[in-house]
Parts: sequence; C-alpha cells; structure tokens
Amino acid sequence: MRIAVSGGTKNIKILKTLFKEDVEITCFIDNNPELAGAVIEDIKVYSPYDFPVDTVDYIIVFIYDYEKINQELVDLGVNKRCIINFNDERLDFTECEEIFHSDIADKFRMKLKLDDLNRKIRVLENNLQWFQQNYVYEVVSQLENREIVLPVIHTIEETIEKIICEKCSLSRYGDGEFEIILGHAKDIYQSNHEKLAERLKEILKSSLQKHIVALADDYGEMRGLRSENKNTIRRYMTEEKRSEHYSLLDMDKDYYNAYISRPYVIYPHNEVGKASKRFKSLQRIWDKQNVLFVEGDKTRMGVGNDLFRNAEKIERIIAPNENAFDVYDKILNAALKYGKDRLILIALGPTATVLAYDLAEMGYWALDIGHLDLEYEWFLKGKGYSYVPHKYNNEALGDTKVQDIYDEYYEETIIETIGIS
Repeated sequence: MRIAVSGGTKNIKILKTLFKEDVEITCFIDNNPELAGAVIEDIKVYSPYDFPVDTVDYIIVFIYDYEKINQELVDLGVNKRCIINFNDERLDFTECEEIFHSDIADKFRMKLKLDDLNRKIRVLENNLQWFQQNYVYEVVSQLENREIVLPVIHTIEETIEKIICEKCSLSRYGDGEFEIILGHAKDIYQSNHEKLAERLKEILKSSLQKHIVALADDYGEMRGLRSENKNTIRRYMTEEKRSEHYSLLDMDKDYYNAYISRPYVIYPHNEVGKASKRFKSLQRIWDKQNVLFVEGDKTRMGVGNDLFRNAEKIERIIAPNENAFDVYDKILNAALKYGKDRLILIALGPTATVLAYDLAEMGYWALDIGHLDLEYEWFLKGKGYSYVPHKYNNEALGDTKVQDIYDEYYEETIIETIGIS
C-alpha cells in the first residue's frame, strides 16, 4: 500500500513504527513553502498542488484541525474517500489494521491531542500578553481625556462617501506596505525595492487634491473585528512597531480606512447581513461606471461572481502577480492610455498604492481595492478564509499556485498584457 502523509514531517521517527510493514510513505504534503521540494528521510515534500496524487492509495492527515486541508484537497480533485484524518476520534484504528499498528496509533493520537492542548494554552497566554500591552491604545479612543495620540482614521462609511461624492482616488496601506518601507518585505508578491519603499513613504504624508490615503485601522480599539484578527494585530503592533509606524505618519493628517477592502473576513463570519450591506455599499462606487481593472495575471476579479455586475463596462490590463513594480512604468503608461474617463480599480499589491496616487496626480480616478474580490468569494462560500482554486491569494500558504481556467468573457475584457511571458 502506498500513502502520502500530510502534517507529519515533525514526527518522522514515530511514523516509521506507526504503519504496517507493507505500507510505504511515498511523499509528504505540506503548505510550508520553505519545505517545498525538501527531502526528509529519503521522502520528498510536495505542496498540495503538485504531489503525485495518482500514485497513492490514501492520504493520512495528521493536522489536528483537519477540516481546511480536507477541503483544499477535495477542491484539488482528491477523492474524499482517500483521505484519512488521524486525529478524528471517530476513526477506529482496529478497522484500519491494513494501515496502522492500532496500539501505537492510539498512543500517538493521545500525544497529538496533548500537544494540541499545550499549543492552545500557549496561544491563550500569548493573546493575553498582547492584549495587555495593547490595551491602553484600544481604550484611549473611548476616554475623554486623551493623553495617548492615535492616527486620525475615518470610518469605512466615511471613506466610501468621500470616494463617491468627490471622486477621490485611494491608496491603501497595510502591514505589507509598512514592512517594505522598513526594508522587511514579508510577502512573496513583492520583494524589497528601494524605489518602491521611497514612493510608499512619500505618499503616506502627501496632500494631493482628490486623493486620500487609507490606513488599516489597527491602532485603537478595533471595534467589531473578530477576536482572532484582534490578536493577530496585537501580536504585530508592539511598542517598537507602533513607534516605527508613527515615525512615518503625519499625525495631524486625516487618513481614511483601508479596511474598505475587507468587508467580510475580519468580522465575525456569522454576521452575514452586515457583510452583505458592506458589499452593497461598495457596489455604489462602480454603479453604471465604465471600469478599467489593473490586476495580476491570476487575480481574475469578478470571474465566477457578480460583485461587479452593476458596472456599465469592464476592461482589463493584466500585469504580474509578483514583483509588479519591476515593470511599473509600463503599467502606468497602459493605465494612462486606457483609463481616461473611467474608474480604474487596481489589485496589484503595494504597486497599486503608488499607481493610484500617480494616476490621481494626472487627473484620473483610481482606487486600490486589494483583496476585495477574494473577500467576496469568501463571503459567498461563508467559511471565512478559504481556498479559491482559480484566483491568486498571497495570504494563504500554497494559494499562490492557481488552477488554470478558461473564461471567455474574462479573455474578451483583456485589452493589454504587461510583463507576462
């Protein structure tokens, strides 16, 4: 029998005793990009996207919270009957005697359960520590006597009204843009780039007419966000990191809200009605507008959903998903060529932040909308962050490997392609 193992690379010694003698581990499956292509004890590590699925009888999943990896594998075409979740307590090892030594399996599953409990305890301890260090900033906006200074960030509703009523262009900043300025590019979609860092730093303090700069509203109380997202922000926003951000901002400037592009996933996922209202409010921006998308080659905004159904017309400029700033001048020239008298919607990582500003400076209406289309896909599926096979997502390990599809309407809307071989 031939099997693939998902999530077991740290327990290779136990695995050698866990399976019956005629069971061969042909490969490991892991979403960690640092392990892709590695060989552990003569066994190669693949991502879920490229492992030799046709050569194995079963996939044994050792990840404790296995539902998402199960869904990912099924979305990639794996037969659900071929997936065995080791930590599913409904699994009776005595009924899988052709695969496991049942006595060893029972003990190993108990070990993994204890490991998971200890991990959750550490997470709770860390969350408490991050909450305590960030607490004063979260409550200061509720106090009358403000001795602590926070950036001035308008609400999402105010941001949308500003865009619609004044036809303002928008440049958004999240932790990715700040880390590029600081020389610590964290995402694969954009490497450190000195000129990009300079431009991002410059735009943060700009005061261009009909252009607004938006920040992720992470500095104060984070009202309404999911506790998981709050904890992620708290972990990132240390005193040192907060000081770095503040040194780059104009604390007297009115900033707008970058979470305009996050209507769903950062809020409680069961608040479907509120999320629906946020999307409908955003759709007012491009209602009956001629729209030009400037997007990555696997972003495919609007493909497979109706987010932009109320636009009058859509055309697209396609650029590289990764390191788009390397061909920035060509992207800018194409946007200038085709974007006159149109609403330009840009989904191109940190490059979009700069592009929206430069287009606004030349009298164009351009919005950096980031992950908005993916947010809508996640909202439609109703499962929070989830795998969308045909769309690029830099935020989930492995989701940068996108399944090819052919969509006739999408192909017809492409008017120029830049930097794609």
